[in-house]
Amino acid sequence: MRTHIIKSLFIAMAVLVMQACKKDTVMVKSSTEGTASTLKASATDVQLSSETAADNAVTFTWNKADYGYNAAVLYTLQIDKKGNKFASAREYALDGTAALEQKFTVGDLNNALVLMGLTPGAEAELEVRVKSELRTNVDTLFSNVIAVKATPYAVIVNYPSLYVPAAYQGWTPATAEKIASVLDNKEYEGYINFADAANLIFKITTDVNWTTTYGWASSTNTDSWAGGTFAAGASGNLFVPSTGYYRLIANTKNNTWEAQKTTFGIIGDATPGGWNSDTNMSFNTTTKEWTVTANLTVGKIKFRANSSWDINYGDNAPANGFLKQNGADIPVTSAGRYTIVLNLSIPGNYTYSITKN
Repeated sequence: MRTHIIKSLFIAMAVLVMQACKKDTVMVKSSTEGTASTLKASATDVQLSSETAADNAVTFTWNKADYGYNAAVLYTLQIDKKGNKFASAREYALDGTAALEQKFTVGDLNNALVLMGLTPGAEAELEVRVKSELRTNVDTLFSNVIAVKATPYAVIVNYPSLYVPAAYQGWTPATAEKIASVLDNKEYEGYINFADAANLIFKITTDVNWTTTYGWASSTNTDSWAGGTFAAGASGNLFVPSTGYYRLIANTKNNTWEAQKTTFGIIGDATPGGWNSDTNMSFNTTTKEWTVTANLTVGKIKFRANSSWDINYGDNAPANGFLKQNGADIPVTSAGRYTIVLNLSIPGNYTYSITKN
């Protein structure tokens, strides 16, 4: 009898323990068929101009995503080119405690479109949606997609940049030349003139101070080209092999860099040399511009470096005075004597002018 009672008590206790364990391990489970947010836009045909840069352009609003219970959700507004399926979208993240909206001024939206590589002066077709994320193993929800049209305008854009303090300018990041990432993808480019044979060393910083610097890790040098790898915090200096005007490229994703010496000229059927021979330009160290005065005929021209098509610049389509690598031929509609100016001194904002004398 006593054995039976003990056995019964043991079974009862086991049941209680099992129930307690079951209670302790109960987790809130979200349905993978939650309800996504509904996105709205204050405008879908957005007007952009430099005169109204400070004005509000468009406001996107959405309601909370429904996961079946009160949840802390991370919302991300995504904007991409139409048809790109948000593969390279610009993203704006907001946690669920913030207002469920994203406002853009005219200037902010214009800069975003330029950073996406969209051509100033040409109407851009965009798609916008909201992504809702809860936690690992819970499905991400996506709102409806809104189509938006906007035409970006040409403006000097302050692209994400790195600074290039050097021996020739006193190792001062605040006044150093910059290289820019036009697509905000950690790949930077710009042009720097090294005029003093005794001062060909430099470093790269992420700001106007020495908080984060990149220095020499390895290099390969020839008479007209330098490159290799750099490392954050490395004490060694980067350097170019000789004086000249260099195109500097840095990639902070894989910590590589290269510097190629360049000279520029014009080429095309409107130039004296046609498409077969460059008309050389001269560099002005004061204005930081390349210039040439030449007789042009009706036709087209382009700018290129080192009498090669590896580095060449044309205009956008439609033309807006800002240059683009491998861009469109630049038309000359009237024959005459012209002064042609190429300005590569503002990274990411390469410009030119063709003025009839």
